[in-house]
Amino acid sequence: MNRYTLTVVKEVDGSVYFNLFVNGSLANLGGLLYLSKEAFDQLFKDLFRGSKGNCIKAFCARSRS
Repeated sequence: MNRYTLTVVKEVDGSVYFNLFVNGSLANLGGLLYLSKEAFDQLFKDLFRGSKGNCIKAFCARSRS
């Protein structure tokens, strides 16, 4: 079973910039991923449900500035 970590780097005007880790390895080697807040929340819910709870949402210290 895969483990997912969504690490929010920055939230700006309803948008979320984040990194995606799968089994401890960075999946987006080309740079930060970007989604609307609603799409990000749905992605988290889908990954959480699909992985049977093996999904974490983390925030960087200054992600909400």
